[in-house]
Amino acid sequence: MALPKIQIDSIAKNNGGWGPTGATKSELFEDMPFQQFNKCDRIGRVADWLGVDRFKRSDGRDRYNERMYGSSANAGAQFDYVHENDEQHFQLVDSSKPASSNQEPYRRNFQFRKIMHANLERQENAKFAQNQKIKRSIAKEQMRAFKLWQRRGGARGANARPGGRRWNDRITGKSRQASVQVHPEWKLFERMDFSRLSKLSLPGIDGGQDIEGQRYGTLHYYDKNIDRVSVKNPINLQICGGSFCNVTTTDDPIMQKLAHQDAGNVFATDVILATLMSSTRSVYSWDIIAHRIGDKLFFDKRDTGGFSNPVDALTVSETSIDPPAFDAPGINNARDLATEALYINQNFRRQALKRNEDCFKFENETVPFDEEGSTTDIETAFKYRRFNLGNDKDGNAIRLVCRTEHDAVIQGVNGETQFVTIKAFNEWDSQQAGGVEWRSKLDSQKGAVLATELKNNSCKLSKWTLQAFLAGSDHLKFGYVSRASPRNSAQHVILGTQQYRPAEFATNIALNIDNCWGILRCMIDVCMQKPPGKYLFLKDPTSQVISLYGLPEGTFDSSEDDDSDLSDESDGAE
Repeated sequence: MALPKIQIDSIAKNNGGWGPTGATKSELFEDMPFQQFNKCDRIGRVADWLGVDRFKRSDGRDRYNERMYGSSANAGAQFDYVHENDEQHFQLVDSSKPASSNQEPYRRNFQFRKIMHANLERQENAKFAQNQKIKRSIAKEQMRAFKLWQRRGGARGANARPGGRRWNDRITGKSRQASVQVHPEWKLFERMDFSRLSKLSLPGIDGGQDIEGQRYGTLHYYDKNIDRVSVKNPINLQICGGSFCNVTTTDDPIMQKLAHQDAGNVFATDVILATLMSSTRSVYSWDIIAHRIGDKLFFDKRDTGGFSNPVDALTVSETSIDPPAFDAPGINNARDLATEALYINQNFRRQALKRNEDCFKFENETVPFDEEGSTTDIETAFKYRRFNLGNDKDGNAIRLVCRTEHDAVIQGVNGETQFVTIKAFNEWDSQQAGGVEWRSKLDSQKGAVLATELKNNSCKLSKWTLQAFLAGSDHLKFGYVSRASPRNSAQHVILGTQQYRPAEFATNIALNIDNCWGILRCMIDVCMQKPPGKYLFLKDPTSQVISLYGLPEGTFDSSEDDDSDLSDESDGAE
């Protein structure tokens, strides 16, 4: 097919201006589309086949096209292609299933959030709409606490505030006092820091031997029914009558007799030895007197009257991050908690016994230092044991004589008699003590409860373990005793028990027995190298240091008579 020919008429020359002449303009360009241009306008495309809305263009290409040809949005539409569709009224019917709208879950979530927001608003309104009387009582209590904080000197620091200590702040120990006031005339001989003591070791020490004929008292059998107690089935802690002996070394007549018979050259009780051997875990201040008489050494404790001596005290949360203060008001100060712990231990020890049945008797049924005419039973047996701690630098053997205690006996699998040491943990307030709540964790996670007690009472647990180890006990029984109410320190309930062997429990709490013997041997050697006299081991209240002081004659007069008696006996032995 031949293409049509295009004929263009000739254009007359315009000598008087630009463009065609007026005569030919109407003839040549009649019915021809024409777009006006100014000299400042950019010339657009002759034909735009892509279009603006047909394809998506990049931003860089759009800017280039606008710079070269001008904006396509401002261009004329005279040359745009228009497709004339003959089937303009044709419609395609979609018979597929309509897709679910994505907006419906959003709307449901939005409505749910609106409901939750309205519920929170109602709770906030109810909280702030409480009784005005309660508000006034809360304000008074806060003002009372603020005044108490001010009286304690809380505003002395530059960054002090009424809220008390910041989170995770550890008490520096500056508020703790020494167990005994150091006088200027006391001579300082030695300062032993914990880092050096923790590196000592004395392996190969045997378990000790009972001194023949030196076992006193009677023991009741342990009541195994108390092991069935649980959080779901607790029992109340009963008040059990009885006596508790804490006779020191120099007041013990058996110790005096053994010193006269030259049964050993170092004498002490189990609680004094446990305090010295676990000294690196202690935080509070304590003091122990060392009497160097002749060639013998006696570890003694001061007569403070009652059970206020720091050696006998059962500290509570001593090694905690936030230990209780000594001068705090209420029932949760350090002194009252120690008294409560002593009360709990003595009553739990007696409640766990079959007191109305036959008992186990040693060869000496009467305790030698029991008061005459006493109507109460001690219910504790005492054994005097000997340990060989090797030889000193001069070749002299160090023979340690220790008075130990047993609390109960049980029948073994083969019918043998096994000795038991009974102790009790006490829960006073889990929120203030930084521990776990026993009533929710004890039955299912008893290990976690024990780990928390080890963290908060590491020194006390070490002393208990060493006392059982020195006594040669077969079992170490623990009771979990909690307050019936955190605000009542007089009523308690037993929530459970646990049993260990002393050597096994020492491994569980990372207590190195060889290191404990090494610490004791170091202190014995230091005292043995000094001339005869009276010395004092004092744990510093603010640092991890044990100081050895030489006491002048006449210090602590209450023990002078005992020292003279022991001196006469040792001279007679020589």
